[in-house]
Amino acid sequence: MDTLTLETQLHDAFPERKVLGAIAHHACEECCALRLQLAHTTWSHIPAEFVRESDGSLPLLTEEAYIAFLPAWLLQGIREPSEEVAAMLLVNLRHEPRTDGFTPEQAATIIDVARFITANSIWGPSDPVNVDALAAIKAGWGKVVS
Repeated sequence: MDTLTLETQLHDAFPERKVLGAIAHHACEECCALRLQLAHTTWSHIPAEFVRESDGSLPLLTEEAYIAFLPAWLLQGIREPSEEVAAMLLVNLRHEPRTDGFTPEQAATIIDVARFITANSIWGPSDPVNVDALAAIKAGWGKVVS
């Protein structure tokens, strides 16, 4: 699967929506930055630079915000599979995956993005860390698909 196909799949699976509730619950500086940037927007309007600067921030998002904004991080992972966003994305998606609220189509897209990242990063698909990450992501998110 190529980048353009995955980007189209991402846009088809994740409709644009604004978060009506809380974006992040903490009062820390990182959560404040998330609230400031993500309030009143949708995932495709989040600047790539913000996603890069917030590569490890996904766990700070509320459930509603995580579902609404995860695609921005997925998109950046597709575009730069060897960079920090992609690496942190694999960590986030594999350890205690937050699958509640996702559709089977969205979960399948998440698995496809993980497969793409592991296949196209500088470490390649046979790297033991990539092999383990992809297996864990398939196991966790695959439950939503089936």
